[in-house]
Amino acid sequence: MPFEELLALGTEDRLRAGITIDFQASETIGAPVVVLHNPADGGGLRDLLSPRELEVAGMIAEGLGNKQIAHRLEITVGTVKDHVHHILQKADLPNRAAIAVAYRQIR
Repeated sequence: MPFEELLALGTEDRLRAGITIDFQASETIGAPVVVLHNPADGGGLRDLLSPRELEVAGMIAEGLGNKQIAHRLEITVGTVKDHVHHILQKADLPNRAAIAVAYRQIR
């Protein structure tokens, strides 16, 4: 796909997508690596996360911190941090606020 088309696709509002271009990859593979990001929509979040991760996402949406979530679920703060990390990775979200927004879209 031509570079201009990739850029256009990465900025289309209907996709809520983003684009990352790794020019340093040229040194290794001979060409830049282009990654098109399409964050999970609200329905996708339900499909991406485990039941426990959805539970943690819901508590984040309630405004609870890691210690409060750990206490409520009777797990360690470290385990909560792991769940939050997995949620961010799986859903391609930038932060806890984005988790809250995505979770509210499915409720």
